[in-house]
Amino acid sequence: MNAGVSIVADDTRSWGLETPGPGLLLHVPAAGRWARRPAVHLEAAPDYRIRLRGAGQTLLWARIDSYWDRAAFLRGTAPVPHVLPALSAPEVRAVEAAPGTEPWWEAWAWRVARALVEAPLSVLHSGSWCLRPVRAIAAEKSERHPVSPMEWGFGQPPMPPHSLSAVTRFLHAWNEDWWDARTEHTPGVVLGLRAPSSAEDGRVKSWRKRARDGTLPPVLLLYVDILAKWLVLDGHDRLHAALLEGVEPQLLGLWPFVTPPRAASAVREEGALFSAEFQLRAGATPETVDRVNRMLLLNFTPDPRGTVSRAWPLPRGRAAWREEVSARRRGAPSPLPDDIDWDWFT
Repeated sequence: MNAGVSIVADDTRSWGLETPGPGLLLHVPAAGRWARRPAVHLEAAPDYRIRLRGAGQTLLWARIDSYWDRAAFLRGTAPVPHVLPALSAPEVRAVEAAPGTEPWWEAWAWRVARALVEAPLSVLHSGSWCLRPVRAIAAEKSERHPVSPMEWGFGQPPMPPHSLSAVTRFLHAWNEDWWDARTEHTPGVVLGLRAPSSAEDGRVKSWRKRARDGTLPPVLLLYVDILAKWLVLDGHDRLHAALLEGVEPQLLGLWPFVTPPRAASAVREEGALFSAEFQLRAGATPETVDRVNRMLLLNFTPDPRGTVSRAWPLPRGRAAWREEVSARRRGAPSPLPDDIDWDWFT
């Protein structure tokens, strides 16, 4: 394929979330271009200061409270790099399988996997990755609070995506109180990396037609577990078109993963069985049975796979952070929210 990248069918027993089609595993070597920082990556400074970089520019600064009670976010002003080439009409027509079927998902997964490997601005780094269809859930069904590193067993399953409409509310800075249970702050929310195009934009209109006839290609999301969010890597206009047409967009999720050893635990397994019994007692609907089966597989699988986002050291650490954030605030074209504790953030 490219520089030793191995792509095989995903044989994971359970990721703990609904996956409506087959997926792929990408095993990326620690050599050549893959040993360097990818074009889109995270950088970290002390005290949970996280910087998202894209093609050498800062796309997002995030600061998380040490007790994992709150976080604040500030966007950069740089344009989002195109990590995948724009889809052409012939490429879309080349996928002839019925949308949403296994052959359709397989065709798109392979196309996206090849594009990720061959892209000049890759998001991949050395290690293992999963590329798999994911299905959005209702926001009220999301977990209520992010899980802090103090509670992690190293590597947790990605949270199901939700609140797709959040991409239409493009804020330049915002606070998140992780105890107030607002659904737009709960784990799994989808975050756009750029402002949505106008509904009158020609490309959005073209994708709206595809959304109406059911042939809209999937949107590519990247899960970042330290932020508990899905980032839109490719397909902002496709997602916007689906929302405008009121149809459910097809989502293709990408996440790095590890396979940490896990000892058998009677307490964990008994707890899973108790939870299964409790959920089924309320009514064994097909949706409930499917959810319970995923939960049982996840809890009884030895050495389950989990996602951990990699971050590189932020050059010059907190000094660079302070300089960048201060400059961004001074250069803001419009006032930034005053409910953010900027002294703490900076």
